[in-house]
Parts: sequence; structure tokens; C-alpha cells
Amino acid sequence: MKNIRCFLIILLFIGACAACSINIPWDVMDDYDGVYVIMHVIPDDADVLLNGRAIGVAYEFASSASALRLASRENELIFKKKGFREKVVDLRNYSSRHITVKVDLADLESQAAPGAPAAPPAAGDKQAYEAKTEPLPPQPAEKPAPADERFLTQVAFTVTPEETAVYIDGRFWGPAPAAGKAIILRLPPGKYAFTAYHPGFKVFSREVTVPKQEKFALEIALEK
Repeated sequence: MKNIRCFLIILLFIGACAACSINIPWDVMDDYDGVYVIMHVIPDDADVLLNGRAIGVAYEFASSASALRLASRENELIFKKKGFREKVVDLRNYSSRHITVKVDLADLESQAAPGAPAAPPAAGDKQAYEAKTEPLPPQPAEKPAPADERFLTQVAFTVTPEETAVYIDGRFWGPAPAAGKAIILRLPPGKYAFTAYHPGFKVFSREVTVPKQEKFALEIALEK
């Protein structure tokens, strides 16, 4: 009887040690009910459009900490950069809510376009090749920045709830910090479109005029 009891104690000890050694991934413990999108794009400074709207550049969403958060997979991403062929990614083709998008944009210059001129003949060919050049167009003169753009207003705005996605003029700024902490920006005076989104809350969208003064406070509170 004592041997059986000792055997059971040993089994319980081994089970407890095994349970302590289990590593639970962060995405399993996360209670966010939306979709995370991590972007690994070449080149990493390609522009990212969400459903046709610019939200930033690819490297801003390249890690789990800065992943793009969406309510569902019913979205489309477009990656584009001058000199490269754009790529469209439909998130509905993915089954997981933790998505890693890997995109390598094709370089247009490395692909010969149809109807492109043939390469010049080799030196031994009888037919001479004459290079033709065109004059560069005149460069526009740099215009001095308006007076209002040289003045920067310190904008302090608070957003509730925390982790709210904040957009300024259609570009993704980032998630809002924890409650009670303000976001500090220095912006030229003028009109800006502030948009804030969080799953389970109404979308906040408002045009705000930043005045020409030293400091300006703005409070954004989303409604359920």
C-alpha cells in the first residue's frame, strides 16, 4: 500500500513539473476578439492602403507590438511603391485571426516592358548604335513655407478607451496609450481629420482646427 502511495506522489510531482514548463503563446492568452495583421514587406517602406485608404508604411506594422488591429477579416490591403508593381491582399483568404502577410513587390525596372527598345548591338556589329538623350525638364523652384507652417502648436489629446486606433488625415498614427496619459504632437496650425476606432465602440470622426497658439488640448472619447 505504501509503495502505491509513493508511486502516486511521484506521478503527481512529475505532472506538476511538466505543467510548469508549458509555454503558452501570447496570442492564445490575448483576449482581443478582432484580427491582428503583421506585415513583412519588401521593400519595407511601401505604402499600405486599407480598403483603398492610406494607413501608413509597411514597417510600421512589422511586429506583434505594432500589428494592425481590425474587427474582422473582411478587409483588403494594398501595398504600393513607385517603381514597383502593387500587390493586393484579401484578408478573407486567411483562416487565423493572427495573420502574417509576406509580400515581395516586383521591381518594374527589372522586368522588360512589352515594346521596350532592344539592347544596343555589340561592338563587333556593323550597325552603329546612337544613344539618344532628352533634356531634363526644368526643376520647379522651392516655395517658402507659409508662415503658419513654420509655427508649430503643441497638441495634447487624450483618447478613451486605451488601445484605440488613431488616424490623423487618413494616416495611422498608432494605438492610444493607457488611460490618463496624453498624446503630445507638434502640428502646424490648420484643419485635421481625426479618426479613432476600437472594436465594440462607435467610430469617432471629426475635423478639428488646430489654432495658432502655444498649446491646444483635445479629448476623444468613444461611445459604445
